Amino acid sequence: MKPYFAYGSNLWLEQMRTRCPGFRVVGPGMLIGYRWIITARGYASVIRSVSDVVFGTVYALSEEDEARLDACEGVSSGCYRKELLVVETAKGKLRCLVYVDPVRQEGPPHEEYVIRIRNGIRDAALPTQYVERYLSIILG
Repeated sequence: MKPYFAYGSNLWLEQMRTRCPGFRVVGPGMLIGYRWIITARGYASVIRSVSDVVFGTVYALSEEDEARLDACEGVSSGCYRKELLVVETAKGKLRCLVYVDPVRQEGPPHEEYVIRIRNGIRDAALPTQYVERYLSIILG
């Protein structure tokens, strides 16, 4: 099983059950040195930022689940690229699969995406201060 760090709509457990039926929750994680954004495409991504952190959930994925998630995230069409990044967890540092949008320009989120992110924020129980500071575009 491969560790995967979710920071966007894949925080929503119902969506993950649909996309990756064999996934397992490992626990909360922090991607240090990155900032959460909504790109001009209207979906979440992370960009390097020395003074920031991205909170999310680490899952364990089978090869089949990773392939399914690749398709959902549009890896073959270039919507997201796969990176292996170090994520801090309660059990130490893990090298995790992270989907990163090559588009770095920020923009507004798609309306349907806001609903999925809000569900994910609830399921992941992200820290309130983090949500208010970085995800305020989602809160409306």
